[in-house]
Order: sequence, then C-alpha cells, then structure tokens
Amino acid sequence: MNKWVKRGSIILACAVLAIAIASVAIASTGAIKIIVSGQELNLRVAPSLQSGTVSAPVRAITEAFGAEVSWDGDKRAVIITAPGNRFLGGLNGPRLIESTQTPSIHDNFVTATQLRDVLDDDKDGDLCDYRSGHNGGDSIANDPLVIDVRQKADYDKGHIPGAIWIASAQNMAKTESITALRAALASHLAKGGKNVIVIYCYTAHTAGLAAGVLGANGFNVKNLRYGYNISWEGSMQADTPIKGPRENSAGQIVPY
Repeated sequence: MNKWVKRGSIILACAVLAIAIASVAIASTGAIKIIVSGQELNLRVAPSLQSGTVSAPVRAITEAFGAEVSWDGDKRAVIITAPGNRFLGGLNGPRLIESTQTPSIHDNFVTATQLRDVLDDDKDGDLCDYRSGHNGGDSIANDPLVIDVRQKADYDKGHIPGAIWIASAQNMAKTESITALRAALASHLAKGGKNVIVIYCYTAHTAGLAAGVLGANGFNVKNLRYGYNISWEGSMQADTPIKGPRENSAGQIVPY
C-alpha cells in the first residue's frame, strides 16, 4: 500500500479504497466524489485523477470506516488502526491500547467514568460546556457524539449532558433514523468532534443491539457499559455507579 505526504495532506491510492469497499464516483467532467456507504464525504482536499489512479485524503476516508489515523514523523509513516485490531481504552486523546485477546463485544464498551471524563475536560462538573449558555472550557475535539436510545419521555426527564435523541433503540434501524444520525454526526464532526458514537439505553442491553445495527451501517459505535440507569445514575444495583450530571430537554440540571 503506497502512502505519501503532499503539501501537508496524507494521500492513499485507489486500491486502498477498493479494499475498503468505498465507491469513487468519477464524472466525465467535474469534481471527483468519494462516497462511503452511500454517503458523500466532505473533503478539505479534493481528490485527483492521474493516469487512472485516484488520490484522496486518507484521514477522512479511513475515519468514515471507524478507523484511527495518526502520523509517525520519525518513521514517516501513516498509522491506520482498523476496528478490531485495537480497542479504545478511553475516549480522551489517542489512548489506543493494544489488545492481547481476540476482539470481542466487550471491546466496544465505554465506562461511565471514561465518558464523563472526556466530556468534562476542565473538570468543573459542567459537561460539554462549549455549548451555548455554558461557561466554556471543555474541548469538543475528543468528544464522541452521545446518543440516548431510551424512550423520549425518559430522555426529556433526564439524560447525559450533551446527549441527543433521535429514536428509541427499537427504531434506530429505520431509514429515517439512520439518515438523521448521519446528519447529526456530520454536524458533530464539522464542529471538531471525534468520529465516535457512544450509545446508551437503560441497562446497555437494547443499546448493544442498536450498536450492532449502526456498526453494520458503517458507524464507529461504543456502548455505555451497564447503561444510564445502572452506571450513570446508579438507580439500580451495580458496581460503583458515578451518579453523573443530568439535564432535561430544556438544558436544565436535574438534581438527585
């Protein structure tokens, strides 16, 4: 696989796209489009076609498949970590941990503590405080898009700060839900957020099923371990619930 650096942009050859099962739309005239799982990517550097080979930015394409990309200046190498080769030991920064075991469903869990810490960079107790009406200080750069898949009424009563609601878990596979999620993720990425989705339900069971569906649709999804009721609120018996901050649909803090 050929990889090179040109004017600060990391480029991959067309063969890599074929392996990734991405589709490249080349019109007789006009710009070249990169389409992944039916979704056109918004690329900062336009793809180019030379002698039958398409060159395109590697980061945008590989992250669309849930992979992690980094640059090793000493080795002059592009490091691509595909899902399944490593698991996410934490969401805050490049904390990819080598897996010494066969990848399993447990690699796709995020703990309540990990999620709280990455959503509260400045440790002031106000999660995602870059939002309008908050005091600022947190960075969105390492934040996943957090999706609540409980019933809408329960989301409205109290949810993880910054989380959004699109549909309940049993409806996340619907076309309109997938479309809405793609739009929400695109907006999150445009603001500088991380290409990771953390999904949660009451106890992590139905969210796990929904995560499987979303993963099959090309999303990079993690499931909140033990779910909202157990690990976040601690309203059910579990190991070390954190009783994390909660807010309602009006953005107001929900006290315990």
